[in-house]
Amino acid sequence: MQANIGKETNMAIDLLRRIAGSPLPMSFTQTADIDRVRILRAAGLVVAFVPAAHHPSIALLLQRPAQVLGITQKGRDELLAHDDSADACCCEYGAQP
Repeated sequence: MQANIGKETNMAIDLLRRIAGSPLPMSFTQTADIDRVRILRAAGLVVAFVPAAHHPSIALLLQRPAQVLGITQKGRDELLAHDDSADACCCEYGAQP
């Protein structure tokens, strides 16, 4: 189970990188992406509107998109911590070196 937690964390960080490189607000309609936005929001890495979780059998019919409004300072710090090159990260994500 620990491997799954690490994999999900990496996937959430990958999504955070994608968000950082895109214009905001950014909407997500895929269930897996919405779940990752939920993780990022719970960790305090993004500011987002996330729909309430529905029962899986009706989720596809009722699922509303998640909308990310911004990345928090904690989220930017997390991007820096996960990037191989802090200088590249600063430039890529619009932060000042």
